[in-house]
Amino acid sequence: MIKIGIASIDITPGEPVWLTGYGSRDRKSEGVYQPLVAGAIAISSDTDDVLILTADLIGYDLAYAAAAKARIAESIGLLPHQVVLTATHTHCAPFFYRMAMPGEVEEEYAKFLESQLVKVAVSAKNQQVEGEIAFSRGRSEFGVNRRLPDETGRARFGPNPDGPIDRDLDTIWFKDTDGRLIGSLTIFGCHPTSRGGYLVGGDYPGFLCRALSEQTEAPAFFSTGCAGNIRPWFKGESGGFESPSLEELEAASRTMADEVMASQRDTIAVDAENLCVASEFHSLPYTDLPNTGTLSDQSETHSNPLIRRWASEMLKLVEAGGLPTACPQEVQVVQFNPELRAVFLGGEVLTEIGMHIKAALQPAMTLTVAYSNGLIGYVPSKETYDLGGYEVDGSHFYFLRPAPFVKEIEDLIVAKTAGIVEKLG
Repeated sequence: MIKIGIASIDITPGEPVWLTGYGSRDRKSEGVYQPLVAGAIAISSDTDDVLILTADLIGYDLAYAAAAKARIAESIGLLPHQVVLTATHTHCAPFFYRMAMPGEVEEEYAKFLESQLVKVAVSAKNQQVEGEIAFSRGRSEFGVNRRLPDETGRARFGPNPDGPIDRDLDTIWFKDTDGRLIGSLTIFGCHPTSRGGYLVGGDYPGFLCRALSEQTEAPAFFSTGCAGNIRPWFKGESGGFESPSLEELEAASRTMADEVMASQRDTIAVDAENLCVASEFHSLPYTDLPNTGTLSDQSETHSNPLIRRWASEMLKLVEAGGLPTACPQEVQVVQFNPELRAVFLGGEVLTEIGMHIKAALQPAMTLTVAYSNGLIGYVPSKETYDLGGYEVDGSHFYFLRPAPFVKEIEDLIVAKTAGIVEKLG
């Protein structure tokens, strides 16, 4: 017997806050173009339980995720490994944990958010009814690979239609025993970076969920897949990336909602009587660490104030005992049955890694979700290292990591995921 509970809650800040995701902002938010929402899906079987939380946030750092998962688990009688924290990764949400970003961490919002996550988790658990699960896989043309080789052979930001991209548009449908839809969770791998500026909002996932809710008359949630090198492409006259109007963004999101609804015609029933949840941490090693002299120089003279902040933070770690040599990453697997699994990965995982995991776990159907349980930084695929670029060696500063990750991390992640799946049987 399967029991399912669905709930949602508003997580929009009630006053102006510093936003995160872009290093160019110089003041707090100035309004809301779309409320932020957190959703909870509580699933119980005779064998295991899982609570999947979604939220219109950029993500969580490891410390916040661990504390929130522990509190949520305690509130609903689960263990922390049975709680999944996912984020849409919108870049128009509050700055609530430490990164090298303009402004200050919104401590009060961080407390408010944790309280709201607990409330929505309890609500979903309390609303559980006997139900059924179905799955559909569609396809979306939204988004494009954003790593374009330049004349020097290095990757720069630019639309690369020939670059790798996972176009699977996956949706899990939740119904009661009368066949009535009570909620859905859609997964697609594309950065929600359509919008910037100073207005709070959920980007295309927010508009997509609202469009789906209108069509299905049930709550619709979204988790972002492996999208580290994928972003929306609203073409400008030059063919590059342009920021769309809200009307254009909503229209594109409604097109994706139509693609989701079209896939619903080919849903497959999911037997989740033997649901299993497993989670393990492993280490992603860093490359050569910076020395104290370099850090001291960068903390004083670097032209980028955010990198000066990074260097100062690294010096504090050196004084406290030394720089870490590796970063923890959580790999979490929700196995509905041996034919369908969802893999949740920490960090901004690049699309090639998600596709590698899907291929490695065939013939089973696999859903890959990034930005889960800790936004540890960009997690590059091994084929991107030769071109370098922002995701590979230019982004670790902003996540307060001492150095980029080594090239071998893709194989480590795929092997760890396969090992968890093997243990689940």
